[in-house]
Amino acid sequence: MRAFSTSQVFQKKSSASSKSARTSPEVTSPKDKSQPIPDNAATQEKDEEIDPYDFTVLDRGIASAIARLKDALTKTRDAGRITPVMVEELPVDLNVKGKETHGTSPHRERTKIGDIASVVPKTGRMLQVYCAEEAHVKPIISALQASAHSLAPQPDAHNALVILIPVPPATAETRAQAKAEAKKCFERASNDIRKARGDAQKRHRKMELGKLVIVDELHKAHKQMEEVVKKGQDEAKKVFEAAVKSLDG
Repeated sequence: MRAFSTSQVFQKKSSASSKSARTSPEVTSPKDKSQPIPDNAATQEKDEEIDPYDFTVLDRGIASAIARLKDALTKTRDAGRITPVMVEELPVDLNVKGKETHGTSPHRERTKIGDIASVVPKTGRMLQVYCAEEAHVKPIISALQASAHSLAPQPDAHNALVILIPVPPATAETRAQAKAEAKKCFERASNDIRKARGDAQKRHRKMELGKLVIVDELHKAHKQMEEVVKKGQDEAKKVFEAAVKSLDG
């Protein structure tokens, strides 16, 4: 009886040890467990989750960065220059006749040029101001002359409601200012593209850790991804250099 009892205890321990070894294997899993990664058998998951050659998100990120760069450079191009918006924001003092208009005593009223006129660019270095009333022409001319932009407005000989404003050429200082701002815009775009590249690398890393794709395919996909990123960076640089060249022209 004693030998039988000892034998049973030994077999129990052996069985438990064997079972524990079978059910508790040592595995390596990604640190981020919030989004489980399917294994090779989970073929019903979305294709983009397991396709290392799907650069849809990367392409979208690069395109967005370049679009923002173009928009920013368009605004930068006008840095230090006289634009229609700048003219429309200038204050102007009007003489209000009083009873004939508002039923009050005569007084002066301050408003913006853009509230009583439209400013549009003309061919060459010239702006045109279209006044709503002839009585506004002289006050607007006075406002333009008093501005800090060194403007020399003149009435249009062919239209009493139009004022012509020769636009001063860009100076070395304004060009340098615009170029410095353009460079900042380009650097922001480059950082955005690098961020999109980093996201693509993380996606490939998830595939590697989850053993969703063989290593050779991941290496090929990574090489193609780098080519897409380089193409995006080259495009951003091309847009930047074109903008800088236009500032010198």
